[in-house]
Amino acid sequence: MAVTRETLVQRVARAIAQAGISQADLARSVNISPSALSRALSGQRNFKSLEIALIARALRVSAESLLTEEEPPVVALAARAQPNSNPAVAEALTRVQQILELDNLLHNLGFESRSLIGSFSSDAPTPHEQGERLAERLRDAIGIGAEDLPYDLADLADLVEKRVGVDIGFESLPAGLDGLSIARGSLRLAIVASGVSATRQRFTLAHELGHLIAGDSQDLLVDENLYGRKTPDERRANAFAAAFLMPAASMQAHISRAFPSEELVASMLGIYGVSLDALAFRLHNLSLVNAATRERIRSMSSSRIALRSGRAADLQARNDQRVPGNLLVRAAEAYVGGKISVRPLAGLLRVDPEQLLDELSPPKHDPVAGDLEADLDTLEPAL
Repeated sequence: MAVTRETLVQRVARAIAQAGISQADLARSVNISPSALSRALSGQRNFKSLEIALIARALRVSAESLLTEEEPPVVALAARAQPNSNPAVAEALTRVQQILELDNLLHNLGFESRSLIGSFSSDAPTPHEQGERLAERLRDAIGIGAEDLPYDLADLADLVEKRVGVDIGFESLPAGLDGLSIARGSLRLAIVASGVSATRQRFTLAHELGHLIAGDSQDLLVDENLYGRKTPDERRANAFAAAFLMPAASMQAHISRAFPSEELVASMLGIYGVSLDALAFRLHNLSLVNAATRERIRSMSSSRIALRSGRAADLQARNDQRVPGNLLVRAAEAYVGGKISVRPLAGLLRVDPEQLLDELSPPKHDPVAGDLEADLDTLEPAL
């Protein structure tokens, strides 16, 4: 539920005081009259949706902090980052905050997120074995056993969203950052950087899923390289990703202990959608090849390998964008139901609100001046 008028007034007044700005200066910065702001702060009129959004921006607070009925639940956040990339994490958190504000708004309006599969635990002695068992448990829980996963990244994301209840988004993240995973309330969400190779996107998706399924609770995890020294949680997430993408039973069905040919390696890459390194290490970890064979697989670079099945789709996947599907459905339902304006939906999609409004509601006549702005901002509540 939304906050009461009295609570909203108190929060805005407190934010004004903390910012050390006068009411007159704030009114000018958000382009409303000082008298209108004064009446709103005295409870004589309601704040408009756009006014709250502009006031929050001017006072450097989140609209969520002004509108939420309760304090937002604790967020568990995990991140996979490339070396020397800590500044990228801070930059990406702006997008995370936007998504969390939208989720909280939808939650307060009754459009709940659905986490179909909760976190699992494993009493295995090592992080590697824990990740392996968690992946097996998840595959069994969603009814796919050792079946091959969809190769296309969008199809894989759809499967995870529909069967696991974890939202998956692909979008441009700051250089050096591969992905983020977020857990708050019933929301489970992973954002995967689209500016890296498709095989890395796929592994990152599975890695972040591993964090969420394991219930990792650290505020922030930074994974500086794929197979280097890591915390137990990171090693477990990597083991989960490998086992989820390349289940042991499937791998064993495709290969004998004899050295695999380039044709077989190319075929397996087309099935699992992983890098040569990931495939080679997985085969070795399953004792299907020895260390020397692992290194020979890693060194393969023929055109047959380079042009393996699905390579064109891999190339198309770079820099593609896909917003979290379940969150999008919830936001669209709230918009259609008249509960939110077009602005939160446009923010999620990263498009101009006026352009989206035009696409969603084609005018049947020439608009009267000012109608568009009214449509954008009059629905309550909006961000």
